[in-house]
Amino acid sequence: MLSPVIRTALAVVILCGSAFPQSSLERAVTLAREKRYSESNAILQGVPEPAEIRQRIAYHRLKAAIASGMGNPAAAVSEISLALSLAPSDASLLVATAMAEFQADRLDDALRHATRAGNDPIAKAVIGDVQEKRGNFAEAANAYREAVRLAPGQQQYRVALALDLIQHQDFRAAVELLQESKKLFPQSVKLRTLLGIAQYSSGYTEEAVPSLINAIAVDPSAEPAYRCLAQILLQSSSAPPPAAMQPLCKWNQTVCSALKLRVARQTDDSAMQNQAIAALERASEDPVARCELARAFAWTDRLAEARREMEACVQFDPSPQNHYRLGLIYQRLGMNELSRKEMDLRNQMLEKMSEETALGLNALKSLR
Repeated sequence: MLSPVIRTALAVVILCGSAFPQSSLERAVTLAREKRYSESNAILQGVPEPAEIRQRIAYHRLKAAIASGMGNPAAAVSEISLALSLAPSDASLLVATAMAEFQADRLDDALRHATRAGNDPIAKAVIGDVQEKRGNFAEAANAYREAVRLAPGQQQYRVALALDLIQHQDFRAAVELLQESKKLFPQSVKLRTLLGIAQYSSGYTEEAVPSLINAIAVDPSAEPAYRCLAQILLQSSSAPPPAAMQPLCKWNQTVCSALKLRVARQTDDSAMQNQAIAALERASEDPVARCELARAFAWTDRLAEARREMEACVQFDPSPQNHYRLGLIYQRLGMNELSRKEMDLRNQMLEKMSEETALGLNALKSLR
C-alpha cells in the first residue's frame, strides 16, 4: 500500500517540470494537474514526441502522470523511465521513477532509484515504503525519520513515521514524535488524532480522550477523530466527559444513544435508559447498535437478548473485549463450556497485544 506521502505526491512529482510552449500540450498538462486524466490523454493522442531534450523529458513525464492517474502503473514506469534515460542523474526524475516503480510493485528498482536520489525527503519516504512492504520495520522507520529530518516543516513525513511507529506498536516513540509535531502544526487534525490513538494504545486513556476532543475542535468535520473517540469511549462502562458527549451526539445518533446508556446507568435514570435502548433497537441494522444493545440488555438482566445481540456483535467485531463480554453473558446463563471458549479466545488474542493496543490498531485503519 502506498503511504500517504507517496499517494499525495506521485502525480505532482511526475508532472513537475512538464512545461511546453505548444498550446495543446499546455492544455494536457493543465488537465492532468486537475486529475482529468482521460481528457489529457485524449489531447496527447497523435501528438509527436518533441525533438528538444527538455521538452522530451517533460512529454514523457506527462504521459507517466496520465498513466498513473488512469491506473496503469506499468505504463507509468515505462514513460518515466524514458524520461530518466534522457537525464539519468536528475534527482527529481530519480524520485519520480522510484515512486512509479513502487506503485508498480517493482521494489528493487524503486529502492535503487530512491537511494540514488540522495537526500530528498520524498525519496526517503519511498525507501520507507519499500522497507515497510518487505517487513523491514527498523529500516522503514529510519527512512521515515530521515525524511522528517530533511523536511522538518512538512507534516506529511511526520504522519508517515507516526503511522509506522503505531502500526508496529512503538507507542512511546510515536507519542514523543506526535507531541513535538503537534506544537509545530497546531491545526493538524491528523497529527492530533494519531496522538490520541498512540496514547490510548499505550494505556493512557485519560490523555487520549482530550487529544481526540481537541482534534474535533480544530476541525468539526474530522470523521476519523470522531470514529476513534467513539471507539475508545464505547469500551468503557463509565459515563463520558461532557466535552466528548456533545460533539459525538451531533455526529452520530447511535453512538449518542450508547453514551446516554452510560450516563443513565451512572445516574440511575431509568427513563433515559429506556429511551436509549429504544433508540438502539430502532438502529439495529447498525453493527454498533447490536454491540451496545448487548451491553444494555446485560446491564438490565435481559440475558437471553443480551446473548443474541452479543453473538451478533462478535461476528461483526471479534475483539478481545467482545469475546470477554460474551463469555460473561454465557457464564451468567450457566453455559460454562461456551464461556470458557470465549475466554480462551480472548486470552489467545491478548497474548499478542493488550486490549488497548488492539483497539488502537483498529482505530488506525480509519486514517489509512
